[in-house]
Formats: sequence, C-alpha cells, structure tokens
Amino acid sequence: VSEGLCGCLLARCSESQNLRFAEAITEYCRSRSLMTLAIFKTLMKVYATCGRYGEACDLYERVLAEGFEPDQVMYGCLVKFAVKCNRYDLSQLLFRKCKSGDIQNYMWLIRAAGQDGNVDRALELLREVEASQQVVPDVAIYNATMDVCVTNGRVEDARNLLEEISRKGAANLITYNTIMKGYCSKGDCGRARNVFKEMEAAGLKPDSASFNCLLGAMVSAGNFADAWKLFDEMSRKGVAIDHYTVSIMMKVAKRARNPKDAQCALAVLDQARGVRVCEDDVLFNTVLDALISRHDMVRLTKVLDEFSASSVKPSVHTYGLLIKAYSMLKKPARCWDLWREMVETRSIIPNTITLSCMLDAIVCSRQVDRAVSLFEEFKGRVPPNTVMYATLIKGFASAGEADRAMEMYHQLCADGLQMNLVAFTSLIDAHARVGRMKEARELLKRLEEDGCEPNVITFSAIVKGYCMEGNLDEAFAVFEAMLTRGLSADTVIFNTLLDGCVRHSGFQLADALLAKMEEYSVEPSNFTMSIIVKMWGKRRQLDKALEVVRRNAKDGCRSLDSQVGSCLLSACFLNQAPDRALEAFAEMKRWAAHARPDASTYSTLITGLARKELAREAAEVAFEACAAGPLQQPLGDESLQLLFRVLQRQGLAEELGEPLAAKLRAAGMHVPGLSMRDGPHGGESHYRRAPAPAAATSTEKAVLSAAAAGSLTGGLRSSNGAAPRTCKAEPQDWMAARRALGSRR
Repeated sequence: VSEGLCGCLLARCSESQNLRFAEAITEYCRSRSLMTLAIFKTLMKVYATCGRYGEACDLYERVLAEGFEPDQVMYGCLVKFAVKCNRYDLSQLLFRKCKSGDIQNYMWLIRAAGQDGNVDRALELLREVEASQQVVPDVAIYNATMDVCVTNGRVEDARNLLEEISRKGAANLITYNTIMKGYCSKGDCGRARNVFKEMEAAGLKPDSASFNCLLGAMVSAGNFADAWKLFDEMSRKGVAIDHYTVSIMMKVAKRARNPKDAQCALAVLDQARGVRVCEDDVLFNTVLDALISRHDMVRLTKVLDEFSASSVKPSVHTYGLLIKAYSMLKKPARCWDLWREMVETRSIIPNTITLSCMLDAIVCSRQVDRAVSLFEEFKGRVPPNTVMYATLIKGFASAGEADRAMEMYHQLCADGLQMNLVAFTSLIDAHARVGRMKEARELLKRLEEDGCEPNVITFSAIVKGYCMEGNLDEAFAVFEAMLTRGLSADTVIFNTLLDGCVRHSGFQLADALLAKMEEYSVEPSNFTMSIIVKMWGKRRQLDKALEVVRRNAKDGCRSLDSQVGSCLLSACFLNQAPDRALEAFAEMKRWAAHARPDASTYSTLITGLARKELAREAAEVAFEACAAGPLQQPLGDESLQLLFRVLQRQGLAEELGEPLAAKLRAAGMHVPGLSMRDGPHGGESHYRRAPAPAAATSTEKAVLSAAAAGSLTGGLRSSNGAAPRTCKAEPQDWMAARRALGSRR
C-alpha cells in the first residue's frame, strides 16, 4: 500500500470520524517508514474532526521527532487546536514559531488570553496588531477582543472598544451583537434592548443573532411574556428562525409550568422548516431533551426519523439521549443497535450518563437481569454511581423482587457509595409493591436518618402500597402526614390515591379527591383521565365517562391519549354498549395525532366485539388496523385468537378469516390458527396453514352436523359410559368428534 493511498484513506477517516481505522493506518505507515508531513497533517485533521484537540496537539512533538518541520498552515491549525484544548503555553510557543504575524493567529491568541481570563493580555495583543498595520485592522480582531471582554465580565471595556470602532466607522452587526451579549450576560435586558436602537441608528438591521441573544436572556430570567413579544417582533420583521432560536424555545418547552407555553414553544420546531435539527449536536440534544421531558411522542418520532435518515455521528452524550428517546417509544431493539454502534463499531467508551440511560432502557423493557449483566460488564471501565444502582433497584421493584432490590442496596454500600433520595424511594417502592409495608416504613425512617428528605414521590410509593392492599385509611393517613410537612400534592400522588379508590370501589372518596385536585390546581394527566373513565364505567354511568372525554377532546386537551381511549372502550363493553364503543372509536380517530388509536386500542375493541359475537365488526376493525400504517406494537395475540375462534364458530373462516390472515402476515403480525415455519433469523417469519383434515364420510358428516348443532349424544359416551351433557360446540368439539369416529371404526 503506497503512502498516497494511506493519505486518501486517512482523509476518508476524517469524513466518517473513524478514529480507530485512522490510527491503524498510521501504525501501518510508521511500521513501514511511510510517515510524511502530509500524513501527519491528515491525521491531525482526523483528531480535530473527532474533537480530540489534545491528541492533535500531541502530534507536534511526534512530527519533530520524525525530523519534519510543520509548515505555516500546520502551525496555524496547531495554534487553533491548542487554544481549543486550553493549552495556552503551547499556543504561545507555536505562535512564536510562525514566520509571520498572521491576523488569524493573533485572533486565536486573543481568544486564548480570554480563556485564561487575561483580558489585559488580549488588549495588549490588539494594540500590537494596530501598531504593525498601516491601515485600520480588520474589524474581526476588534470583535474578538470585545468578546474576550464581555466573556470575562469586563463589559465597560467592551463598550469603550465599541465607541472606538464606531468613531473609525468600522463597527458592524457583530460588534453590536457582542456588546448586547455582554449586557445579557449581566441580566441587563433593558440596556441590551437599547442596543437595538443603536443598531438601527447606525443603519444596521438586527439579525437572528441579535434577537436570539436577547431572547435567550429573557428565557433564562424566566420572563416568558417579554420573550414571546420579542419572538413575535422577530416574526413581523421577517427575521428567519435559526437553530439558536429553536434551541432557546426548547428550553422554554422544558421549563414552562404552563402547558400552553410549552406547546407554543414546541410548535416553533414545526415552523423552523429550514433548520436541520440533527446536524447540530447541541441543538439536537436540546430538542431531544425537551421532547422527552414533555413526552411528545409525535414530534419525537419525527425527529428520530430525520436522524435515522442522516449520516450524523452522535457524541457520547447524544447517544444517551437517543437511547432514552427510543426507550420512551418502546423500541428496545433500537436502543441496543445504538449501544453496539457506540461501543463496538466506534469504540467509544460510554460515560456514566449514557450507561445509566442504557440500563434504564433495559429495565423499562423488563429485562432487569440483562441490565445487571451489562452493569457488571462495564463496572471496570465506567465507575458505578448511585444513579445506576437506583435504576437497578427500580427494575427489581417493578419485577416485585424486593429481596434482590435489597441486594443492590447492600452492594451499593459495599462500593462506598452514598444512597440518595431516588435510590431510597425506589427501594421503598420495591417493598410497597409486594405488600411489605413494615419494611417500607423502616426504610423511610432510615432515609431520614441518612440526611435525605422524603419528597412527594417517596410518599406516593408508600401510599401506593397501602392502596394495593386495600388499606385506604392508612393511605390517606400517609397523604395527610405528607401535607403537614409542607409538601405540595402533585398529579402523581393524586393519581395513586384515585386509582386505589376506584380499584376498591371507594367512589365517594374518589369524588372528594377530584374536588381536591381542582382546589390544589393540580393539572390532570392522561393517567388521571384514564382512571376517571374507569371510575364512571364501574359506576355504570357511561354517559359521564363519554362526557368527560368529549369535553377534553373539544378543548384540545393534551391529557387525552390512546390509553384513555382504550379505557373508554372497555367502559362501553363493561356497560354492555358495543354500539357506543364503535361511536367512541370513530371519535378517537379525530383526536389530536398523539392520542389516536394505537395497537392497544384496536386490540381492546376487537376483543370487546368478539366477546359480543360481533364477528364481522371485529374483523372490520382488524382490517382497518392492518391498513392504518405501521403500529408501534402488533395487535394483541389474545385478541386475534379470540377473533379467529369466533370467525370459525360463525362459519366466516373462509370469507373473512383467510383474507384477514393474509393482511396480518403482510403487516408482519402473528396469525393465530396457523403453524409457523422457521424463517431466517431476524427476518420476516413465514407461515403455512396446518394440514387440512381428511374428507369426512357420510357417517362422519352426520356426527359433525350434530356437533355443529350444539350437542353430541347417543353413540358418543364418556369414559364412565354416561352420555355427555349438551353444550355449545367449540373448535375442540370438532376434533373430539373426529377422534371418536376414528375409534368406532
């Protein structure tokens, strides 16, 4: 392999950020004495592209050791990289090695002085440039110096520079934006707003950077009202939304207490059509974080689809958020794909946050033992922390394994880690879920002895334990004790109590709780809505269940989702009203996108209709589910099994059963009543029908007709010689008749 080919391969490594292959190529060149300055320069670019600026700088000594002298381009790059990795002394050394005082190198030195907090040195360098130039230096170096001033809190020095530049007629938009940044960093939005007037007086129009700077300051101060006014002004003046605007609005979406503010902020993402979210690492992380926090599944799916179609190489932090996002969408296989890509393909060692996200994703997919295995595998490379242990404890809590949760607690203590509130709360929850309330109360006492202060979630875990065992009096006593501590009741604890009341038919208590929720101004969640629907269903007041859902649908309430819809359908069937279930289902299809029917909703409706022997209606719903596009989950096996049994019993297997089976197969779903032939691993499964029985004789037909009519008597006797009782024939009766006829022959 020639030196030229190695250089080409290294260049491709830079494009794909494949550091492992780049280092392998370099080792090959070194072992065959093929190293040249060009190879070193290309390798330096690979390190820089991967954000490994320190290793790019380390190449300087290796270049000298090989007997090469960097050229001016390489020196300039090394100055920049030394600044980026905070190696100020090295940047000074490299600058002195340059044969010319290039303005760009001066700017990097000014930035290095700023990073070192040495504003005076930055000003000295600026004056040095002025003294060496015959004309006024480029305004970029003044702007760089102003930026050093404002970054280090010397806003008045920056203001003096602005006035100096203005007198020379050199000030530009960046100059004004820089001084505005200084005022905003001090929280002085009033003086920052005045800079807009100065810009316009100088004949300059504020750009997106100008608006974003002030917008960000207002959002940081929590002044959302003024931020929205400024955003509206930005729109009126035709200033385009860019990735910084979107990033700021995502912070609003995450921090807003008012759901309407959050939704308006998320809507900015829809307006930013020219912004490619996943191509900017910081923006992508901010968007993912906001959508995850707000459980906005529709937008999250759209953003992840854009990411999948791109060639973006995520950072280790981004991998953590992506894993968290796919876990929320219930796609554990995709989480594993990303994990393997990061660890195996790209040889990136996960940090504690990314490993914690992966452990949580595995736990959420109910594979806690697999999570423990991964934790043990990486324990030597990624230092364990309390968050990881808390995640595993949560997993064992969900699995109802309190003893194994305690094992994790003891292991945490053995590792010298301190329990935190989250870990203690998960441990309490593990015991409360299995009815070990005495141990749960003892752990609450230990939590306080360790200096932790229980919060609403801690008390919710204990309340849930008492509710599960039907001890509503004790549950409300804990709730009252929590309020006396000055803690505010939130949606979670109200939902826990409300669910307990409905489960144990404490409907008067449930009514009182709903009134309290309004009194405390607690916003109902989708889980609250589902509990309310269940309650009215159990109370045989279906009209009220339908009324509360329709009212919220009319108001565009975010508390409606597919789970609420499934509960409403169940309430209809519980009240013997399949026709109203179909009406409700038709209405659900007009709800907001995030709340429309999913696989669970379709399965609930199919099951309810099939139990009512409404085979044609149930089959029609199943056909619709197949045509509705890809569902996140397949239709439930039990629902389909019941439907196919009803179709067979009503003689509709050929008319409806076979076409439906074909549709289900095309949608990649399991088809009950069909035997499976092994397909390729990981590929589409192939199905074939079970062998058809041999043709029946005239005698057999007579007996089978009797089976179809609903009774098998006379010649068919049980083992004790008595005639069997008359019953409606099930599919297994047909097989029994077959076997009986065979034995008579």
